[in-house]
Amino acid sequence: MDLYNTIIATIWLTILYAIWAATEAGDPGYGQAAFLISGIAGHLYLRKLKSERPVKENEEVKIPEAEFHVNILEEEDKYVFSEKSYRKIIWISTILSILAISLFLEAITTGQYLLWGIISLIFGLIIFIIPIFLPVKDDIETLRKRAEKERTKAWRKGKVSHADEEE
Repeated sequence: MDLYNTIIATIWLTILYAIWAATEAGDPGYGQAAFLISGIAGHLYLRKLKSERPVKENEEVKIPEAEFHVNILEEEDKYVFSEKSYRKIIWISTILSILAISLFLEAITTGQYLLWGIISLIFGLIIFIIPIFLPVKDDIETLRKRAEKERTKAWRKGKVSHADEEE
């Protein structure tokens, strides 16, 4: 059994159980109708998604190659952190904020040092939010991955003309 049929079977088993549970609970019929309509809508939506995919089971999908060119403006003053250092900052800030928030939770549950707990909560939230405001420069690998992802998405949706593929 493939994934599509498994999902459809699961939807309908869940719908049947929900209808049975609503009937046992004494629902006058509105709940059952709502469950049935949502099951039909979910089934039709999945069918629509499956019909849009150009992939067949026996067909090998080959994504056409494209030339990749990115103009990266060298703005030394604008970007402060590279992507690699930004990831380290994210990890450190997340761990520190979790520690600070856990100190707050400890203060709340024990009832001692509530002022220090609130200060710890505020400190943890500030540390957690700081990386959002840091200017980060994307490296070339990230830009390539993004371009490949966008090209694949456009190809699957049929936005790429077949004349481009033949060239």
